[in-house]
Amino acid sequence: MYNEEFFARLLTFRKPDGVSVEVGGGPGFFKRVAPDVISTDLIWCPWLDAIADAQKLPFRDASVSNVFGLDMLHHLAAPMTFLNEVGRVLTHGGRLILIEPWITPFSYLIFRFLHQERCDLSETPWTANGADKMAFDGNQAIPYLLFGPKHRSTTLGSLPAFKIIALEPFCLFAYLLSGGFKPMNLLPESLYKAVSKFERATLPMWRRLAALRVAIVLEKNGQSHVETYS
Repeated sequence: MYNEEFFARLLTFRKPDGVSVEVGGGPGFFKRVAPDVISTDLIWCPWLDAIADAQKLPFRDASVSNVFGLDMLHHLAAPMTFLNEVGRVLTHGGRLILIEPWITPFSYLIFRFLHQERCDLSETPWTANGADKMAFDGNQAIPYLLFGPKHRSTTLGSLPAFKIIALEPFCLFAYLLSGGFKPMNLLPESLYKAVSKFERATLPMWRRLAALRVAIVLEKNGQSHVETYS
């Protein structure tokens, strides 16, 4: 699931040359798929390449071609500080490539009532400094609050170096049936490809109403553009 649905999407948008960095490396699964990526996180683990706070990256200005993140933006105390810091370290044309939770009418019910992390649409991540927020205190609404249709222009207005080149909601049937990281699994591996194929084929029918995740790609001083979805 993670290899084919999440990691493959991250790598699809990757710039081919230069240094690539993963923030919020967590259990190290992405590192297995892309071993050349410099994997970082806040707490040391043997599979990481460096300990780093995503809000204060230990890289020189304009030295990184890609910054990858999976389920990390919604954990940050100061998301805008992170986004500006990524803008500092990226080269011209470099990309921030994220996969995060996304709020739709259906996903809100899942995140609000069936998930261990918060889903609070009242936060203001484009202004709050998050001084009282713990590093692992996730709010799954943060990516939508930043890049959803209501506040997208506000966020981008504070990030003049960036342009959105992709904002693609996805993910529904296969992930829910798999249980994610939970022990429950209602999706036998033998059925995964069929369910995944069906999900991709029907994506335009349900993405606005039911998508659970979103791929967000920002390019520094980028000129290309991909249609975005609310």
